Amino acid sequence: MPFSFFEVLLMIGITQGLVAIPILIFGKERQLSNLFLALAILSFCLLFFKIITNYTGLAGTVSFRYIPNAFELSTGPLIYFYLRALTEKGFKWEPKYILHFLPFFLAQGFAFLIYASVQGIPTVAEQDQVAHSLFYVPIKEFEDWSIVVSISTYLILGYKKFVVFRTLVRNSTSDTAYPTLNWLRVILVLCIVLLIFLVTNMSISRLTTLEQDTSIHWRIYFVYVAAVTYYMSFMSFRQRTPDLSQINLPENPEIKSRASSDEDRGLAKRLIELLEKEKIYLEPTLNARQVAERLEVSQTNLSQVINSQFKKSFRELINDYRIEDVKSKLLDPDNKASILSIALESGFNSEASFYRVFKNKLGVSPKVYIELHG
Repeated sequence: MPFSFFEVLLMIGITQGLVAIPILIFGKERQLSNLFLALAILSFCLLFFKIITNYTGLAGTVSFRYIPNAFELSTGPLIYFYLRALTEKGFKWEPKYILHFLPFFLAQGFAFLIYASVQGIPTVAEQDQVAHSLFYVPIKEFEDWSIVVSISTYLILGYKKFVVFRTLVRNSTSDTAYPTLNWLRVILVLCIVLLIFLVTNMSISRLTTLEQDTSIHWRIYFVYVAAVTYYMSFMSFRQRTPDLSQINLPENPEIKSRASSDEDRGLAKRLIELLEKEKIYLEPTLNARQVAERLEVSQTNLSQVINSQFKKSFRELINDYRIEDVKSKLLDPDNKASILSIALESGFNSEASFYRVFKNKLGVSPKVYIELHG
């Protein structure tokens, strides 16, 4: 049976996902975070299987009518725990976390109950009667809206985790090549759009008669889900796992030791001496832990002092000194080095990050800056 163009697009998403899953689980980096991501991608693939059986007519046959497939309620918590395992130092799976998956287990258990109940029944009509007698329709309706609540909840929790991690990275390392998981921010934004799309389509289905004439809105939604799955699967191969040993991740972030104002100012003065006299910012992979060791203070106190005294993150402070170093070299008529060479000499280790930081700080590119001030 030939597939339509719509079904081919879904198959592309499924194929990319199925390729990613074994690589994530059995690849060189066998980490708990990869297992969560692989299972999240699997949940998307199983959704596509359900969609394809519906659009090809297989769902109208006795064999496929009530295939037990209710994995959508697992997607939200799986992505959330992927974020946690990736960004929390020493994260381990604990039995209590199973509560996050309780809605999924209930939904999947009900799906298995329906499937077992209709086995051996020869016609679809008779299968439907049995399913309806077990309150299939109202329970599935409740499940659909539970999916919306689940995705919303875990998107909020996941975004909070991402924001905290990004802040910790900025306060801990100046390495512009350090993975900040910005691709996950893209995933979170795409999932927010997906959620809005889903609620809109569900509302159209229940409040209008549009679906009597067309299902184009659902087709567009499913193609969008396929694109998100493809992107997630593709990007999972390209990501470096963050080295959390460089990041100041306190076990209890609510406990913050504070120094006095005089001690803060003293520490800030000593830090400036390191930056201006020893030019420690020229080290591309410089991190707050190394600086704290040289100043003989805790990394937490150092970050707090930088935040309070300079009103910046550690990364912003170091990059500011690097940019000043770049500026002086760009305007030096005796310096014939290329812009990239100057950037690397000044402590940047990524061309893309250098241009981004330079333009964000000065509002123009290095070439334009030379034209304006040279």
